[in-house]
Amino acid sequence: MSDSTPPTDRAALEKDIEETRARLSSTADALAAKADVKGQAQAKVENLKADAQQKVHDVRAQAGAKVQDVSASAPGNAKQQGGALVGVIVAATVLAVWLVVRRK
Repeated sequence: MSDSTPPTDRAALEKDIEETRARLSSTADALAAKADVKGQAQAKVENLKADAQQKVHDVRAQAGAKVQDVSASAPGNAKQQGGALVGVIVAATVLAVWLVVRRK
């Protein structure tokens, strides 16, 4: 009940009962969610996976931009520059994966 004196008319009593049921329901749901360790672990895994994917995407974008900057001023033909690009992308991907694994 919301206060120390119970309501006297039927409508107020029914309203108070409904409010109490709603509070009880939300409390029970919160307790059930807190007790669901497997669900919490799965949510954490999903968050870590999304973070890792975002980091890989960011590193690839940074590597691509850096490669474009370097290739514009780098000597050599396009084939040599392409090999350097692949090397930089591989290195950036390895770095991103290493950072994610190290964070665990």
